[in-house]
Amino acid sequence: MELWSNDSFTEFAIKFNSIFEVTTSDDPETMTMIDECPYRSGYEFDWRYTLSQWVVYFLANKFTALLDSKTPKQKNFNIRDEDDNEIYSSYNVSLVIKVKNKSPPKPGLKCHFCNLKYCLEEEREQHEEFWHSNRIFKM
Repeated sequence: MELWSNDSFTEFAIKFNSIFEVTTSDDPETMTMIDECPYRSGYEFDWRYTLSQWVVYFLANKFTALLDSKTPKQKNFNIRDEDDNEIYSSYNVSLVIKVKNKSPPKPGLKCHFCNLKYCLEEEREQHEEFWHSNRIFKM
């Protein structure tokens, strides 16, 4: 089973047993093979889904390899316009890992009527006014 694409990675196709099973292009013959994997039973049930998952996997691996190949000094990742290949935007690529030190606050307030939990008194009051207004006015 082979994954095929055009040079700009905007059109994709799956070729199996020398036949294009699914393609996003009107002319798949202009594409080149970019990846291959052994066939497993079940891929043929929904070729479009298989194509979409394979493309995401392939491009994610390609981008990860790009990030891994960076040296300690950062390089720019350029986005090019397809029409005239001019750089219209340049982004500084850096891998930043954000660590959450605090867990989100646990709800400690309960509705007086149905025991739903809330973090803020204001949220609890709004809930009680909307859902339990008939009980509030009776008190």
